[in-house]
Amino acid sequence: MADATKKTADSAGKSLPASAPVRRTGLVQFFREVWREGVEKVTWPSWKETWLTTVMVFIMVGLMMFFFFFIDYLLAMGERWILGAAG
Repeated sequence: MADATKKTADSAGKSLPASAPVRRTGLVQFFREVWREGVEKVTWPSWKETWLTTVMVFIMVGLMMFFFFFIDYLLAMGERWILGAAG
């Protein structure tokens, strides 16, 4: 009959006992641990940090909008020039 515990080999070829099985907990315990690990350890930004980040996002969106408009315009002009449609 096979050995009841799984064995693994290390780099030297020695067999090692497998790690202990993970203990399962209930659903309530799971959500308590999630709350403790996720929500209680979060450092929430202040209103000023949130406002500044929002403003910076809108500024960057505006800059990217103008950048891509300019690139699109140049590519369209080049396409018209290559096809001879500008006139």
